[in-house]
Amino acid sequence: MVEVWLIATDTTPERARALMELLDPDERDRAARTPDGPHRHRWIAAHAAARRLTAAAAGVPPERVRWRRGPHGRPEPMGLEKELSVDLSTAGPWALFAVQQRADGDGDIGTDLEPVPAEQAAARLARRYYPPSETGGGAAEFALRWTRKEAYTKAYGGRLADGLRTWVGPTGGPGPYRIDGPLGPCAVHDLPAPSGYRAAVARTGSRLLRSTPLCHPPDLAEEFAALDTPTPAPGGRP
Repeated sequence: MVEVWLIATDTTPERARALMELLDPDERDRAARTPDGPHRHRWIAAHAAARRLTAAAAGVPPERVRWRRGPHGRPEPMGLEKELSVDLSTAGPWALFAVQQRADGDGDIGTDLEPVPAEQAAARLARRYYPPSETGGGAAEFALRWTRKEAYTKAYGGRLADGLRTWVGPTGGPGPYRIDGPLGPCAVHDLPAPSGYRAAVARTGSRLLRSTPLCHPPDLAEEFAALDTPTPAPGGRP
């Protein structure tokens, strides 16, 4: 089972400074290179939450968590790679963090959260990047497909260009769907998301995927209950 945490990242400058202490030296350096203001505060909040949630899943103190990044930025918790697969996505005042305890046969996971773009921008990007069968459906469907494609690509640690032309299943229900792209087979599932956003989680391999949506901090749960939730379609699951 994959746990997917919706994280509220808007925070005060004072809280951001306190959360900065949770980060490792590399993360603090990256945060310092971001112009001060809401964007930096959100980045700190997202990465501090990812550290805490990784530590909780592994049963270790947060300061024990160190990251190693693949050639395209995929994070792996050093020393815990055989125990956990994790991924983080940020968008505006939100972040998604996915974590899975590894078991026999489980692959790596990826997740993505994206705002729904304007209709004209969605149509232009779909024509440029998507296979012809996926260029219709409007901005919301464009964003849904994009999150599936990016989650798929991140699960494999590849470049987004590797996944954009991959067919990622019908849009009538949340899945899970089995897809077979250039990076390999994968299962993908749509997630509830804040209004105006779309989200997905993917796992490499051919095993079906189930996810549990959770909130950080816990008092976000009431808001989470009112989020946009994909509606299942009869026969939509493989």
